[in-house]
Amino acid sequence: MKNNSIFSFHPLYYLFLLVLTSSIYSIINQSSGHAINVTTIIDREIPFIKEFVVPYLLWYPYIYGLMIYYCFVDRRHYFVAMGSLVSGKLLCFLVYCLWQTTVPRPDVVGNDIFAHLMRFVYSHDQPVNCLPSIHVLTTFILMIVAHKRKEQHKWEYASVTTFGTLIILSTLFTKQHAVLDVLAGILLACGVFASIQYMFQALSAYQANHYPARQIKK
Repeated sequence: MKNNSIFSFHPLYYLFLLVLTSSIYSIINQSSGHAINVTTIIDREIPFIKEFVVPYLLWYPYIYGLMIYYCFVDRRHYFVAMGSLVSGKLLCFLVYCLWQTTVPRPDVVGNDIFAHLMRFVYSHDQPVNCLPSIHVLTTFILMIVAHKRKEQHKWEYASVTTFGTLIILSTLFTKQHAVLDVLAGILLACGVFASIQYMFQALSAYQANHYPARQIKK
C-alpha cells in the first residue's frame, strides 16, 4: 500500500509536535510580576460559572480527537490544521514572552465536583499568558476546518461548531480568559490558517508543475 494511503499511520506522529509545544508552555507559564490586566467592563458583566469547567477540560480530547479523525478522513486539511496549530501556538508563546497579561480569578467555593475541577485547573495553570488564548486559537482552527468541509459533512460541521463554541465560552465563564483574549485568539487562528493553507497550495502547485516535467525528461 502506498505511503499516502488514508490508512497510513505515520502522519499521526506529527501529533507529538502538539505535545512538544504544550511542554514548552509549561516552562513559560510563570509570572514575571509585571503582567497586565486585560479585562474590560464587559468581562465584569460575565458571571463566573464553575460548571463550564467541563467543556474547558474537554478541549483536550476535542483537539486530539479531531486531529486523529481528520488524519484519516481528510489528510490535506489535517496537515493544514497541524501547521496552523503549531505555528499559532509558537506565536502565542512569543507574545507571552514579550508582553505578559493576566486575568483576575474569583474565589472558588463549594465541595462539589465542579468546584474541585475548577480548583484543579487554577492550581495547574498560572493566571498569566492569557492573550491570545491558546484554547480559543486551537479550537477555532478546527472550527475553520469543519466549515471548509460543511457542504459534504453537515453533521460534522454542526457538532464541531457547537462544541467548539462551548469551549470558547468556557474560557470566559471560568475566568481563565477575558474577551480580548478570545478576540485575539480568533483573529490569530484566521491569520495562521490562511497563511498555512496558502503555503500548502503553493507547494502543491509547485510539485504539480515541476515533478511531472522531471519524469518526462527521464
